[in-house]
Amino acid sequence: MTNTSLDRNESHPGYWDSPWPVECGGNRRQKASSGRLDAHEGTPSVTLVENQRWNVMTVRRDPGEWYLGGTMPAFSGPPPFGWVQRYDPTTLKSRAESPHLPCGDHVWCGAILVHADGSVMSVNGSFLHRLDPDDLSVICERELPVDRAHNGLLALSDGTLVTKDLRLEGQGGTTLTFLEPNNLEVTETIVLPEGSMGRIAADLIDGVDSVYVPGTEHIWKIDVTQGKPEIADWKCRYRNQGSNSGLAWDSCISDDHLWIMDCGDIEGVRAIHHTLPNGRFEEAA
Repeated sequence: MTNTSLDRNESHPGYWDSPWPVECGGNRRQKASSGRLDAHEGTPSVTLVENQRWNVMTVRRDPGEWYLGGTMPAFSGPPPFGWVQRYDPTTLKSRAESPHLPCGDHVWCGAILVHADGSVMSVNGSFLHRLDPDDLSVICERELPVDRAHNGLLALSDGTLVTKDLRLEGQGGTTLTFLEPNNLEVTETIVLPEGSMGRIAADLIDGVDSVYVPGTEHIWKIDVTQGKPEIADWKCRYRNQGSNSGLAWDSCISDDHLWIMDCGDIEGVRAIHHTLPNGRFEEAA
């Protein structure tokens, strides 16, 4: 068995040099950071802020530069929108906030990251935005090729961005969309043989970015070599069509294995993704 590299021990060339520039701390989604809390030497305290929003994830740029990204739980009524906030890590008060970011009227948790060029990237619904890291104004906006909610946003070793739409079993194949980071131009798309609900993970070995996608029956591997993505011969079946086992959720690469969660097809998720726009209903449940 080989030892999978640890996100916390190395910098990734696609991201700003930060210990937590992307969801879960790195493309392998290992959810661990270096350092220690020494909590036994301090006095515990809790700072709480309620904002009536769907707060999805937080990432860090430079020391003290923390960003929170999310959407609105607008399952009915006024249209939803994405948003990113730069906040004080001690008081949690907002220091800057993006304008309302179009999301194609889809309601689902998107993703944010701090790119190697210093800008903040945000995917929400069917839109991708590049934001100024200081005032979070919109530098560039791109409507994605597929008009569905998207989740998972990673930067590859050359800075290319990759995201995907969400599909349950029987809803066709999920599309992976690859974009260059400056003007967010689409460079490649790949339609998988299956739908996918879980977020993507990636590893970088010998100059090849390998993106792992949890499908409805298999885990798929997409190798990106010199900017060209191809579906690899390797795939792993984890369930059968129509199985009582749930769809794979987010994945983690560690100890030379891929770890997945079994909660991608619960009743609430099914309701959200069986309606278009995703998550929008005429009346509140």
